[in-house]
Amino acid sequence: MENDIFQSIYEKYYRPLYLYALSLCKNAADADDLVQSTFLKAFLSYKEGGSIGYWLTKVLQNEYYNLCRRRKKLLSEGEVCWEQLADQGPGVLEYLIQEEEKRYLFECILELGDAQKAVLLGSIYFGLSDDELGRQLQLSRDNVRQLRSRARKRIRRKMEERYG
Repeated sequence: MENDIFQSIYEKYYRPLYLYALSLCKNAADADDLVQSTFLKAFLSYKEGGSIGYWLTKVLQNEYYNLCRRRKKLLSEGEVCWEQLADQGPGVLEYLIQEEEKRYLFECILELGDAQKAVLLGSIYFGLSDDELGRQLQLSRDNVRQLRSRARKRIRRKMEERYG
């Protein structure tokens, strides 16, 4: 019975978590590793009563920050160039998103600032409330709404510029 619950949670949240992880690290292998470690840690530490979507995104963020810290520690030469760390192999977006408009939409989301990206993806893919997003990002509910609105306007403007 418990395996069925874990399986259904995994099936429901794997793709949104993977897209969120990919938007953070811009690397398919790292994104997959982040999602796997997220599920492992979340299932080991989740306590009933809260939003599983919220919990998974919080664990994923923490795993991403841990990855960044480990890499920064490995590169003790001072300034870290995250673009060099993110091995963007060809075809990552093509593998995930087949249609041109969806691919461009995803690229637009990647260009958003971290806070706008987290609010937009958290709202759309995880169905997190403004209060949950505010707690997760340490923002007020009004700031969450403002970030989401600005992110949507920016993406809408870029889509209209490209596709008319």
